[in-house]
Order: sequence, then structure tokens, then C-alpha cells
Amino acid sequence: MRSAGVFILALVVSAVAGLLAFAAVSLLPDWDDAAGRGLGEAFRALLTAAYVILSIILYGFATWRRDRARHLKRALRILLLVPFLIAILGAIDNGIHHIAWLREAVGLVQMFVPLWIVALVQWLILHAYLSRQTADAENIAASPNIA
Repeated sequence: MRSAGVFILALVVSAVAGLLAFAAVSLLPDWDDAAGRGLGEAFRALLTAAYVILSIILYGFATWRRDRARHLKRALRILLLVPFLIAILGAIDNGIHHIAWLREAVGLVQMFVPLWIVALVQWLILHAYLSRQTADAENIAASPNIA
């Protein structure tokens, strides 16, 4: 039951951290008109919320595995690489001709940072809890049985 509380804590803290990161990167310059800016921010907010849920599900599957630390690290790598996949697929779809690189770089930072913060915060909370849990179990197993 304690693990469920840690997962809920990771979910809430990462959502708040993602919201703060979203607010911070929204201060970067944006060259779109008001309607485009509003739709872009709404999309990024929805993407961040979906990423919170996706990452907690992926980390949940990782904790069910035998070697939890390795699978948590693998899940973190996957979650950090997903935004790059989104950018690559967008470049393939739209082509790379006539791209305003400065505008696109700012857009990438605005999209990547909240997603990376969400994945990293959840990983830090779960990794700290699970490594402490593993260390406690090893200490109990190593201690002599006193009856």
C-alpha cells in the first residue's frame, strides 16, 4: 500500500513540476499570432498532462519487473527520447526546406523541457523510494536472526 502512495506522490509532484516548467518556457519568445500561440500552448499543456500519465504507467510496468533499477533507467531513457521522435516525425512530415530554425528551436525547447521534467521528477522519486526499499530488504536479510 505504501508503494501506491509513492506512485501518487510521483504523479502529483511531476504534474506540478511539469506545470511550472510549462509556465517557465512559455516566457520564451513566440512569433505566432494570438490564435496560433493559444492553440500551441493548449497542445503543449495537453501533451504534458498526457505525458504525466504515460510516464507513470511506464514506470509502473518497470517496477513489476525483476531488476527494478535497470528497468526504471530504461523507462527513463525511453521517456527522454520520445520528444526527439516527435520532432523527427514532424520534420519528415513537413520536410526540412524553408524552416525558420530559430523559431523551431524555441518551439522544441518549449515542448521538450516540460516533458523531460515530468519524466525526470517521477524517476527521481521512484528511484529514491525503490533503492531505499531494496537497501532495507538487504539489511534485513544480512542481519543475524535473533530469536
